[in-house]
Amino acid sequence: MNRFAVTLASQMASTLPATVPLIEAALAADAGLLNNGVSLTRQLERLVYQPFRAVMEGDILETALTEGPFIIVIDGLDECDDKPGVEEFIDHMLLFFEENPTIPLRIFIASRVEQHIRERLDGDGVLLCNLDNHLPRKDVEKFLELSFDSRAKRDRVIRAYVNAHGKWPTKLDMGKLLDHVGSSFILASTVFNLIVQSPTREDPSTPMARLPLTLEMNGLDGLYQQTLARSQHVPHFHDVISTIALLHRPLPIVGIAHLLGIEAFQVVHVLLNLQAIVHVPGSDEQGDVTLCHKSLRDFLVTQNRSSHFFVQPSFHLRIAYYYFCTALTKLSYSDPTAFFDHWRSFVTETELHSLIKQIDLFEANPPPVYLVPTYPRLVLPLWLFPLSLYPGPRV
Repeated sequence: MNRFAVTLASQMASTLPATVPLIEAALAADAGLLNNGVSLTRQLERLVYQPFRAVMEGDILETALTEGPFIIVIDGLDECDDKPGVEEFIDHMLLFFEENPTIPLRIFIASRVEQHIRERLDGDGVLLCNLDNHLPRKDVEKFLELSFDSRAKRDRVIRAYVNAHGKWPTKLDMGKLLDHVGSSFILASTVFNLIVQSPTREDPSTPMARLPLTLEMNGLDGLYQQTLARSQHVPHFHDVISTIALLHRPLPIVGIAHLLGIEAFQVVHVLLNLQAIVHVPGSDEQGDVTLCHKSLRDFLVTQNRSSHFFVQPSFHLRIAYYYFCTALTKLSYSDPTAFFDHWRSFVTETELHSLIKQIDLFEANPPPVYLVPTYPRLVLPLWLFPLSLYPGPRV
């Protein structure tokens, strides 16, 4: 957050030129104001809040009162690594509005509501809006229509095709594309860029030729490979992806963390680079982590398509073990039905010759599970015994 106050002051100055002499006066009066050792609170107060408050009079104030307040937009606040700085900013912001309740200024924050943010925004002066509660299909459709229209104006090939054949994409193609991307703006944007990208030696095809290929079952494989590669170096990547792909019923971020015996922030670390293909809820505790498109699961469980991203069916064994442990400890994610479902998937989807081997390896080195019983070697025989009685396929 070292340059945060300076950035806000600079943008405010371009929108409200009347604040420029006040910002300059603050810098002249306090020569060390921009030093790293100066608190963010002091910088925001001197460079942003005081100048804004001072110019809210006369014509400027009248305009704000008649046309609506000024708005500061802050996007991706959760992506800032300086958590103490974020906390200081929010605390000071709320104090400013408490002391100036009628000032015509609003701050719009777009962010995942992580714990250090959420615990400070739970108050009367804050309006929280969870995007998971909205169905944005119409918005995604409008976004795609405008994007294709804008591209056609700049792309001579598309423009020539439209002149000869009429509107592109057609209404039918647009409907299929919307079904393909679902409610994900990020996936819609990524797929759009994939379709209209400039031709290369490896892919000289036109956007009109790429569109139907993208809509095929494996049309997004290249996108999946490219996106997954962004996080493949992150610790716990394969375990997190395997869990999301194989879960019969999705879990929130904390549920996945409990299953894998890791912390929620480690799950988030894996997921943040994958938001083009994985739905990441705004809260660690609420909302489920899901795949943006069903073809991603097909991709992950098909080895000749996913290569080193392939999710082994034997991972069902680990998920079954998790649900067994949660049943013993009576956690909120306990689900006996899921326990048997994943055991059955493990037995039916794992090659017969490796079934016992996988169980032996698992018993020799059981994975950590949140709040797992203290003696997992004593738990495993108890766990495997009822599984042997389960009326499913036998070895």
